[in-house]
Amino acid sequence: MEKSIQELFDQYEEKSLEVEAAKKAMDQAEVPDLSKEKYITSAQADEHLIACVEREGREKELDTLSQEWSEIQDALAAKLCKINTKVLVNDKRDQCTVLIHCEGGGIMIEDKDVD
Repeated sequence: MEKSIQELFDQYEEKSLEVEAAKKAMDQAEVPDLSKEKYITSAQADEHLIACVEREGREKELDTLSQEWSEIQDALAAKLCKINTKVLVNDKRDQCTVLIHCEGGGIMIEDKDVD
């Protein structure tokens, strides 16, 4: 069964938070440049390899989440473009109501105060 616009929007918001968290984790996964070192110890080499593996794992996770987010965006944008008008949805993350619509194939989100 196809997902409703509200369900897709909820997934879109949730996945965007996951992508943001994965980007932060990537930024924190530092792998020092050892090319200027004359030599390093075997313990340093092991630490460096572990850091490389951790960074690669975070890169893969970010790629996977970004792909999933892109698929959700595409599905939501396709529905919004067919509707061709603004849609009122609940933004659970910010505890408010917003208007979403398609513009140039992308998703636009506008604040909307509703009584």
